[in-house]
Amino acid sequence: MKKLLWIALLLAMLLVLASCSDSPPEGSINAPEQSTPSADGTPFVSEGGNGGGGDSALTTDVMQSEMWMVELIRAEIADSLTATMAAVQYGGGILESTSEVVPSGGNTFLLLNLTVKKTGTGRASFSWSDAHIEDADGNVYYRHPNDTFLANLNIPRLKGTDIVLGVESGYVCFEISKDATDLRFVADEGRISIRVVAE
Repeated sequence: MKKLLWIALLLAMLLVLASCSDSPPEGSINAPEQSTPSADGTPFVSEGGNGGGGDSALTTDVMQSEMWMVELIRAEIADSLTATMAAVQYGGGILESTSEVVPSGGNTFLLLNLTVKKTGTGRASFSWSDAHIEDADGNVYYRHPNDTFLANLNIPRLKGTDIVLGVESGYVCFEISKDATDLRFVADEGRISIRVVAE
């Protein structure tokens, strides 16, 4: 009789352990699903973005071509970029200086926070002379020729040289017309096209 009781208790414990292993522990987070290209190998075109107002929009749009994966994390429009820096002087006083960068007349800054990752093999590079912004009227805007001012304003800058391998992240600055609408970030000879939502 005791033997049967021990066997029943052992089976009950095994059932409890088996049911616990099927579900994640309380408070854990399941891994998010990953977006991948379609079965025929052609990349999908991201149409995401929250479309809301304000000076910036969280988009987290990802697109992948045969060679590159690009994630647009954030898009921001700015009429000027300003940073205030404080320096302690010899006598102990604090000297504050303000640095401001303003786009040319009729334009505005478009800041994109991007992650660019090489996912394919081969010698191809991700070229900033190819990557650009397109608007509804077909206008093309290339990366600001000298957006090193981002680093001076304490904005993490994505390097301006061609990307050959690995993962690079940071902000890129474009100077676009204030009237530009229906913006798209286009790269990898058009194989990557991500809708940019920033107001």
